[in-house]
Amino acid sequence: NPNGRQLKLYHGNTFRVPNIVCKAREIPGTKTVIGVWTGHHRQPMGDLAIIDRRKGLETRESMCKLTHVTPVEKELAAGKNWRFSGVGGSGADSGYGSAFADPFPFSSEYSLVAYAGIKLRRHAIWVLDNTTGQTALVYKFTKRTNSRFPDACFSPVPLSVRDKPAVIPGDCPQNAGTGTFLVQDVYQGLLEQGVKRGAVKQLRVMSQSPKKYNTEGFRFNDHYPQIGKGSYYVKLNHGTAPVDTDGAAYFTAPSNRELYFIALDANGKEIQRMGSVAQITTGETVACIGCHENRLKPPKLGTERMSRMKRPPDKLTTPPWGSGPVNYVTQVQPILDKYCIKCHSGAKAKKGIDLTGDKTRFFSLSYETLTHGGLVTYYYINKGPNGVFPALGTGSWVSKLTTLLESNHGEHKVKVDDVSRRCIYAWIDANVPYYATWEMTRPHTLGGRDAYSRTLPGKGPTFSPQKDGNKLTEFRPWVKRYNDLAAQSDKMIGKISIGGSNLFGQRGMINLTNPAASPIFLNLLAKSAGGRAEGKKVYFTNKTDPKYIKLLSILKEAAAGLAELPRIDMPNAKAIPQERNFGRVF
Repeated sequence: NPNGRQLKLYHGNTFRVPNIVCKAREIPGTKTVIGVWTGHHRQPMGDLAIIDRRKGLETRESMCKLTHVTPVEKELAAGKNWRFSGVGGSGADSGYGSAFADPFPFSSEYSLVAYAGIKLRRHAIWVLDNTTGQTALVYKFTKRTNSRFPDACFSPVPLSVRDKPAVIPGDCPQNAGTGTFLVQDVYQGLLEQGVKRGAVKQLRVMSQSPKKYNTEGFRFNDHYPQIGKGSYYVKLNHGTAPVDTDGAAYFTAPSNRELYFIALDANGKEIQRMGSVAQITTGETVACIGCHENRLKPPKLGTERMSRMKRPPDKLTTPPWGSGPVNYVTQVQPILDKYCIKCHSGAKAKKGIDLTGDKTRFFSLSYETLTHGGLVTYYYINKGPNGVFPALGTGSWVSKLTTLLESNHGEHKVKVDDVSRRCIYAWIDANVPYYATWEMTRPHTLGGRDAYSRTLPGKGPTFSPQKDGNKLTEFRPWVKRYNDLAAQSDKMIGKISIGGSNLFGQRGMINLTNPAASPIFLNLLAKSAGGRAEGKKVYFTNKTDPKYIKLLSILKEAAAGLAELPRIDMPNAKAIPQERNFGRVF
């Protein structure tokens, strides 16, 4: 409804082609809409398609392509798998500046549209046949103003009488509060995927904190500011609601924000994650049939009210480690400190798996070990997923770390306690965020978090990178000395990449908390001298090696630079306020 109540998914986003559907309008006298297919971050122009939800809500089969002026057809067969990520910068994710825009149906048969084509070179107004896709020119500008081309026409609106849509009058409360959710049977939609009745014990209620600042700095893994290797967003854990033996859940949850749910087993592991959002207004009650059930499926027949509704709704149970932002540094790292670092730290770290919280360029050694080393399963948003999350196939359920946590791992045979395991599962299932805030102490550096660079003098938050050639930051002086040394090492010491938006594959090799324990040292220092290297891998024979001493002095300077300006994941960090103006070009 226009007042915000009863938010429901209109049409799915579980395919890559089309990449975006926009400018959709209802076709009068029908149960269909017409919309524009285009690429993300592109002009809202492309081919037109009719969407008929009676043919399915999360399927491309409900779309009938009406026009054919873009080369997207060849990609329509792609993207069947939920992990598909093959459509890049061409085809469905490209911009087509002369294609169709702004459809406005004025009858069941016809729409007004903006369209340029090859001959006109500027958009004009056309009438479109909603069945055949044929067009006829209605009006075009012939005068020129400040361009060598005629002016363009967009957003046609038919001057005709239209019935006012039937809407529920009044506004809903905007104040913070709660609403009530009813899930009739979580197993509707899960049974078909092999989940057994009785497996789901709780629903975890999650949300994503709205982004606080403009993207004005260099992106790292397409993030600014950087949150983690997976999630783009700060994740909030609001708590869990119990699921009855019959699969029903009835609970209150925070209102006026985007929420999503995760179905959990008895140990707190993710059975299935909701990939879209739910929303509730203050005082509202909404219901669904199950978890990822067919949205066109009717609820169970019956005249008696569900037995679960005879009791008051449950309140969310706060996790023992606290509700609010998922924070790797304060929630996960203390568990690793307690159970893991005795065997997994420093030169004697088994299999080179270092789980200390020592800081790296963007994160910490333990975080990079877990994410880069394949011990936790997560997804990077620009490479999937493309569809509904499969039950029993994501997050903590399939992570290697889960197996280790549930066994008497290691020579000390210490089993991690139940609360600690649940805390780590919650972090994994939040898509492994590292930072718990949008705040930054190093704005405009790579990802807003880069410990290797600094903001140039006089280049403050209002500095325009477009006008000044993107020169907001520079690498600290030690980086050049490091790279000069690396150039003399026969590639034994890897160079530090100066920039780029995607350093996803680079694992932290420099320990900015304890430089002498940097993986780059330990992997090149002979075992006999306290390192890990043997044979041809030995670069430093001992700690008196001049090259070792020189590199250590460089890395101590790097560590001092981080200590001088603590990052937001460190004690005594002081955030630097940034401009919040999403209407401004960045």
